[in-house]
Amino acid sequence: MLPGLLLMLQAANPLAAADDPTRAGEDILHYTIALSLEDGTGAIASQTTIRYVLRSPGPLVLDFDDAMPVDSVTGPGGLIPKARAASGEAAAGWELLRSGGGWILVVPARGSPGDTLEVSVFYRGRPRDGLVARPNHYGAPTVFADNWPDRAHYWFPCNDHPSDKATVAFAVEVPPGWRAVANGGLEGVDTLREGRSRWRWRTSRRIPTYTMVVGAGRLSVTSLPASSGIPQSVWSFPQDSAFAVNGPFRRASAMVDAYARLVGPFPYAKLAHVESSTRFGGMENSSAIFYAEAPYVQRTMTEEVVAHETAHQWFGDAVTPRDWHHLWLSEGFASYLGPLFFELVGEPERFRQAMERNRRVYLASDVVGRPVIDTTERVITRLLNENNYPKGAWILHMLRQEVGDSAFFEGLKAYYAAFRDSTALSADLAAIFEQVAGRPLGWFFEQWLLKPGYPRLELSWRHQSGELVIEVAQHQPDSWGRFRLTLPVRVAFSSGETEVLSVPVEPADRTVFRRRLREAPIRLVADPEETLLAELAVRAR
Repeated sequence: MLPGLLLMLQAANPLAAADDPTRAGEDILHYTIALSLEDGTGAIASQTTIRYVLRSPGPLVLDFDDAMPVDSVTGPGGLIPKARAASGEAAAGWELLRSGGGWILVVPARGSPGDTLEVSVFYRGRPRDGLVARPNHYGAPTVFADNWPDRAHYWFPCNDHPSDKATVAFAVEVPPGWRAVANGGLEGVDTLREGRSRWRWRTSRRIPTYTMVVGAGRLSVTSLPASSGIPQSVWSFPQDSAFAVNGPFRRASAMVDAYARLVGPFPYAKLAHVESSTRFGGMENSSAIFYAEAPYVQRTMTEEVVAHETAHQWFGDAVTPRDWHHLWLSEGFASYLGPLFFELVGEPERFRQAMERNRRVYLASDVVGRPVIDTTERVITRLLNENNYPKGAWILHMLRQEVGDSAFFEGLKAYYAAFRDSTALSADLAAIFEQVAGRPLGWFFEQWLLKPGYPRLELSWRHQSGELVIEVAQHQPDSWGRFRLTLPVRVAFSSGETEVLSVPVEPADRTVFRRRLREAPIRLVADPEETLLAELAVRAR
């Protein structure tokens, strides 16, 4: 890794909670969330217990919404009083304070640095976001969490930022006839009073808060064939169950098998595919993917969506971007590995078609003039753009061409193994690939992540005295810079034979390439296999 690049890739400050320096004093290990749901009302009663390591003196600081009244807070010494307005009237207590555009729950720590502590917060109310209660398309009441990017704190106190991953356990009490799904493995279902039931789920691996979810309602559950030893199931509204199982999830097991062989073992105890209500259409919640209901109802749900969200279980969930500005490490990976599934199962044309769609979408977007790692953007949802999705996919595809298939897939495995259940920045990915490829790649990551745009190349050629001369001019705006790349060029001869040349293009206005040929060419095709994110024009002189 080039030292300068390492500093640049790490320079972006995390958004939201990670901007608060007091969070460095805590490391949350585990959440236990006991949640009671009422039929169709949206009201909840909850107890959330947070187990954390106290890193340095100071209080526990949690994101939480003031719309959820706190009944009480307990800690290692028992009940913690609420702080009083006048100082000195009581021992320091917990406070709900305004911070920036939201609220934080500040709880005094009763321990010393290095101690593992537990705090429980008891609260009730109707969350105004994050946990959505509404009738589904068929009029039946449902409740689904929809946390991305930082909306978990609307329904449970947490460090609502991906940099602090934790394990989680849920005990979800639901009305008669309901089922509840959540992250991790199912520990049991308890029968309660008046036909109610409690569903207990638990993860053994740390996940980001934005993927900690519950979903509940009158759901039909259909088991899918286990893949790589992992049980899979489809949770859907009864009216949509047959479509779901026989349509988009027909090869769900094959997807998990393919990614497990390609990258590494599936990271969680199970995988549930859940019809739900989501703001963004599909949400890769760890081990419990939520899909929007509209594509089910309209029968437009596709395998491509399932592959994208399934790929996220490895990249986004198990390996999580530490900083929102590095979102391409999640969305770019899923946007590449999703289409790659079709290549892996012997359908290369579907892969090429998906990548061509990615190319067209990016080139037509309004973010080509901005870099992928866009540190000027402070609104997280605006990072859901064509830089982090289709351009991110193309960066991986070009990295594959740059280092070759063997090193590329070895690098994916090494990156996953090194950061599974943790977080990473782009610098971490670059370091892994430099190690695997055995050569510097700083220039590649710098030009594709930290610079805007893409190359616009004009290739002109002539054949003179047995020598082919190719001149490559770069015509993109100066603000995008000049790109370094290897341009494949297929040379066609009158004999019907062809030869593919690798033309090194320098980061300059013009690059000249010369090669002696056995006969005069009749045609040149730039990037014949479409391996570059570029606009290309070819003319003979």
